[in-house]
Amino acid sequence: MFQYSSDGDLHLFADSVVSFVGKLVDDSIPKVIVRTFPNQKPWVDKTIRDALSARTAAYNEGLTSGNMEPYKSASYGVRRAVNFDKVHFK
Repeated sequence: MFQYSSDGDLHLFADSVVSFVGKLVDDSIPKVIVRTFPNQKPWVDKTIRDALSARTAAYNEGLTSGNMEPYKSASYGVRRAVNFDKVHFK
């Protein structure tokens, strides 16, 4: 298919094959935008972010009710999740 259109020119043949493969890759592989922030550690993932939001919710609930035990356990959960992910990131 590409040999007939290149008329025996090797560079034109290679360029047409590479551009065709590039078009196939662009059409078949979805593009995903991944946001990274300079102050975000690479081992911080969804489990740590969920643990942090649970700790914040427990703290706010503890301020209104006066019971800080859920906050203490949530804080321990954050520390445990951070240590686990730090060890398993490397």
